[in-house]
Amino acid sequence: MGQSPPKRVRDTTAALVCAEAFQRVAEPFLPTIAHDVEEGTQSTPRDIGDLVVAAANLAFALELYIKTLLAELQINVPRGHDLGKLYAEIPQSVRDEIEKSYATWRKDWYGRRASVTIAKGPAKQPKWDGYRSKSNDLGAVLDRSGDVFSSWRYICEFTGPDQGNYQFHHFEYGLLLCACRAIRAAINDRLQNSPPEPEL
Repeated sequence: MGQSPPKRVRDTTAALVCAEAFQRVAEPFLPTIAHDVEEGTQSTPRDIGDLVVAAANLAFALELYIKTLLAELQINVPRGHDLGKLYAEIPQSVRDEIEKSYATWRKDWYGRRASVTIAKGPAKQPKWDGYRSKSNDLGAVLDRSGDVFSSWRYICEFTGPDQGNYQFHHFEYGLLLCACRAIRAAINDRLQNSPPEPEL
């Protein structure tokens, strides 16, 4: 008879500090993406390293924020990096609160480019999937961005896609930054309003 693995205990204050640090690493590059990442066909984008670091760190910050909130709510924290699946574990009443805050932050990106897509494949320009017709609701954004942490940190690898000739890497950096800010606010509200822990 096998033993069950030991129960994980999460220090939500430390987790929040780590999430904020990963976000801080990503943030300086985000405003420059719209200007520095050139549109068009090129062999390797000039700032690919900075872009990869920004994408991986922002997605990981968001993952830590969601897992921290789940722990603070005393909900079992699932393993994995899929942002959409993690977010779906948050109770609807808390998601409603987060989405209201997210909608406020999202206004900062109206009229500004808030995403970038890299297509790897043949040298000719691919047919782009415009995001204007896609929902910007937080749940939909996180479903689309579920694999950002995994896919962007391995962007140097190419696996032939199942359909079409291109492998696409989407990074909706403006909306993911808004998500970080909204979920961090929900965590801070709970940390400030939680009763003090008993002294040992």
